[in-house]
Amino acid sequence: MRVVFLDRDGVVNEDREDYVKSWDEFVLIEGSLEALALLNRAGWEIILVTNQSGVGRGLYPEETVHDVHARLARRAETAGARIKDIFYCPHAPGDNCDCRKPEPGMFHAAQKAHGLDLSRCIMIGDS
Repeated sequence: MRVVFLDRDGVVNEDREDYVKSWDEFVLIEGSLEALALLNRAGWEIILVTNQSGVGRGLYPEETVHDVHARLARRAETAGARIKDIFYCPHAPGDNCDCRKPEPGMFHAAQKAHGLDLSRCIMIGDS
């Protein structure tokens, strides 16, 4: 399976300094869903990996992350794209977890869930 890992904020949607705290604040980057569809048509599975430290900072609950991701997946489908899975880190930067990018925890979780050979995957992020 060919997998491309994509960061969410700054790659699929506009990044916000004050965090995306609801679907109403989630603004897609123009052309991003079409790009996802192109990746799918070229034979790539898409897995999003995103740091969501706003949860750990108490700015919004995990339910908000789930809601945004469910709505994003539906919007992607209407654009002809399929997001295979979404992994997120809910921890604040000082929590010393192993899932907050650039740590490998989300990638290892995806590897385990989907039987991936990570050496054959690529990652696209905004920084």
